[in-house]
Amino acid sequence: MKTKNPAFLSLISVLTVLSALALLPVRADSDSGQAKPSGSSGDVPVVRLPKRPAPVPGLPSTLVLKADLVIGRESGDENYMFSQLRSVGVDREDNIYALDMKEIKVRVFDKTGSYLRTFGKKGKGPGEIDTPMRMEMTPAGQLVIEDFGSGKFVFFALDGMVAKEIPLGKYQFLLRFKLNGRGEIYADTRTYSETGFVSEIIKFSPDFKPLSTIASFESKRAGAERVLRPFSPSFLLQLTGNGDLVMAKGDTDTYEFSVMDPDGRPIRRIVKDYEPAKVSGPAKKRLLDQYGQIPSGYTIDLPDEFPALYYFIIDDRDRLFVRTYEYEEREDGPWLFYDVFDTIGRYLARFSLPEREMAFISRNNKLYAMVQENEEGYPQVKRYDMIWK
Repeated sequence: MKTKNPAFLSLISVLTVLSALALLPVRADSDSGQAKPSGSSGDVPVVRLPKRPAPVPGLPSTLVLKADLVIGRESGDENYMFSQLRSVGVDREDNIYALDMKEIKVRVFDKTGSYLRTFGKKGKGPGEIDTPMRMEMTPAGQLVIEDFGSGKFVFFALDGMVAKEIPLGKYQFLLRFKLNGRGEIYADTRTYSETGFVSEIIKFSPDFKPLSTIASFESKRAGAERVLRPFSPSFLLQLTGNGDLVMAKGDTDTYEFSVMDPDGRPIRRIVKDYEPAKVSGPAKKRLLDQYGQIPSGYTIDLPDEFPALYYFIIDDRDRLFVRTYEYEEREDGPWLFYDVFDTIGRYLARFSLPEREMAFISRNNKLYAMVQENEEGYPQVKRYDMIWK
């Protein structure tokens, strides 16, 4: 059950996969501009953050991570073995849910890491999953899996029983989605054409009927070029505890977040100053290695600098953990830096994790990372205790 993916594949977004499937290489610099929130007007407060954390009176300024749980083995009990981790979820009791994309299974563990149960069945029939792309825990306490292969959402109760299904219809190309407390769904939808794609964040009703477009941008091909580029713009989105939408664009040279109310009306912008990380040395080799065999007639165009940010998560205290492309080389490989700030715009802390570990969820002062491959080459779920000083 050991995965064969190289660790640096954790930097390849779903967007890259879908673009490859559609054979539509796009220019990151052909993007039509900043994502435009719909319905915005007037002046929106802008909070500007410095390059490094600025101490805030009364708040901690240092975050130390201490690993306190690891789930995943290379051999032995198969209940603790993963093939290809795709998503991790945590419920109110701190039980851990791990979606295995290759096995088409969700394994459940209690907060001590002890195995509880497995659910999920491969197929295209009712309650079955063909190609799971993402799993989300809803505020109502259900698990939702986006099945790209069958074009549907499958809702599960936490005991693994299928609750319902919702067809995606024409919105099959979803990169990310989030559900609020009213069951409404925010989704990053993608529409492809011969000249590129249009990306839209759309707010849907609980039965997945479009209600409004929150933001959009277009990215175009440059003629008939056959050039592969490792980064392409995409929306990033999370929801705060009260249902506000936090949005950014990943894989661009802009480090900026928009905070909006549930209807998409702007509340504030958060703009951070940053120093671009250079694409050179070992980093350049990893980017080239991720492609493996280059399709005939294609070339690779590597930028001189990494984008501003890759992705972010938000915890149960509305703190943003932003994974950047800034890194430092260590004996065990590159460690990537995360910025931590809140939706008010207070820059709280900065820390780093091995590139192979993706911070996935933070709740109850614990940080859960999804490890595509550990140093021995197999997937794991890793939990850290967050110590604030």
